Amino acid sequence: MSYTQARRLLVAVGLGVLGVLALAMYARRVETVEVIAVLLFVPVFLALLRWDLAGGVAAAAVASVVYIAMRASAIDAVGASRFTGLIVARSIGYLVFGALGGWANGYLRASLTKLDLYDQIDDLTGLFNARYFMLGTDFEMARARRYHSIFAVVVVDVPAAPLERLARRAHVRLLRELGRLLGGSVREVDRMVHSLSDEHHRLAAILPETGPEGARVFSVRLADRMADFLRGRGIGLDAGALRVLALTYPDDEDALAELRREFATIDHVEHPEAPEPTRAS
Repeated sequence: MSYTQARRLLVAVGLGVLGVLALAMYARRVETVEVIAVLLFVPVFLALLRWDLAGGVAAAAVASVVYIAMRASAIDAVGASRFTGLIVARSIGYLVFGALGGWANGYLRASLTKLDLYDQIDDLTGLFNARYFMLGTDFEMARARRYHSIFAVVVVDVPAAPLERLARRAHVRLLRELGRLLGGSVREVDRMVHSLSDEHHRLAAILPETGPEGARVFSVRLADRMADFLRGRGIGLDAGALRVLALTYPDDEDALAELRREFATIDHVEHPEAPEPTRAS
């Protein structure tokens, strides 16, 4: 789960809990000022999610001032002494919530961002993901330059629309089966990658020590295996629906650079909070 997803979940749960608590107090005919006091935790909560510790503390101070202002008329009527304990308790509550929540949110962001940075596994198939494609091709290019060796990259694009028509559970099961099939059908030194662009499932293989002829043969076999797999599960594709690309390095260096830019874009969509792991060249 990315930090963005975690934050959305926290917002939904936090607002839900505070809303239910305020409604319960209102239903029990608790004083309106105290119901609003509970709702003042909402801006503190949103501020700490947005600005961490500093935002939580600042919003807590504002909430305390607002609460004192709501009690101003009662203080003028009966004196401040009767409300001192209540005001102090509310202010401490806002401050502790804002400070601890802001600190925890900053820690959560750093931890999940770190996980995003090192995440190299595709959740849908269990194969490697677009981030690994960038790192893996970086490694292979560096090795090819140093040892004057070669490697190949084969990509098969599968239209996403026919798969999206499946029921959710069937869709998930199909992609998991696909991952097991492809992961077990390549050499130990080869790496299979899956990523999802706007319109296609992109399956890429990084093939060390493979030249043009080997890449061509592998691309044909991979496309045939994909077509057979999908037909066996009732998914028919039009002729030419599978787009196949076979590149070798260093012969196709420019085309590989363009392909890496495409995968870098996919990686940024999948990990928006994480810094770039490598420069797409």
